[in-house]
Amino acid sequence: MVEQELGLTASGHLLGVCPAITALRADIAMAARTQAKVLLLGEPGVGKHLVSRLIHQGGLRRDHRFVAVNCSGVPETLLESELFGHVKGSFAGAYRDKTGLLRMAAGGTLLLDGLAEMSPRLQALLFRFTETGEVQPVGADRPRGHSDARLVTATHRDLRARIDAGAFGEDLYYRLNVIQLHIPALRDRGDDVGILLHHFLAQAAQVHRRPVPALPAKAEARLLEYEWPGNVRELKNVAERLVINGGGTALILDGVPGGRRGRTNRENYH
Repeated sequence: MVEQELGLTASGHLLGVCPAITALRADIAMAARTQAKVLLLGEPGVGKHLVSRLIHQGGLRRDHRFVAVNCSGVPETLLESELFGHVKGSFAGAYRDKTGLLRMAAGGTLLLDGLAEMSPRLQALLFRFTETGEVQPVGADRPRGHSDARLVTATHRDLRARIDAGAFGEDLYYRLNVIQLHIPALRDRGDDVGILLHHFLAQAAQVHRRPVPALPAKAEARLLEYEWPGNVRELKNVAERLVINGGGTALILDGVPGGRRGRTNRENYH
């Protein structure tokens, strides 16, 4: 489950005590009380999927569907069908009508991750949906129904730079950017690294039915000073490897990233 992957307390709150996570918890609660569109910004692996679920589960839509799609992982032609559905015979392989995710998420929440990778055509279709709520399946000559799905969108890209480059529509940006939440990188969360590390060690030990490894001070120090370019997801994977390899200092150290890395040249976001 996503919640297990990226770290929740037993009561369903984000793990962490740093000021940025404390503020993010308050922002999530604020967003959950509304029906407004939400734009989530943050590097890959920080927990955008998890935050979108918390917004959904904390609001009035919690009893309806939460649906998610990664726009960057689906070709344009298939993504249009995924979102809007299609009618039988509209393209090769369309053997029956298909209900798209926008209608499936009616009354609930639809997360569109990888928003910046959406093609100009899909951006135009999404903009039209935000104006009218109408859903026109691929191959249909007119809209076939409406949806009131709440849109939560997410990206690790700099959308303002994409707009300046003509790769992302400014009108769509303003439609989707009603509430904007920034999810901090793990390297900026201080003591949260240790909190999350021990949480994931215990979790992995339970899943794999193995003892929680006792980390040597040297190994734990290396973990705490590491930059974590893959963020919380990378930390979770390292903790699982430590549990699987556990038992010997050499094996544990083999699973720990070696030393502090310089920051990579990622696209910044605003």
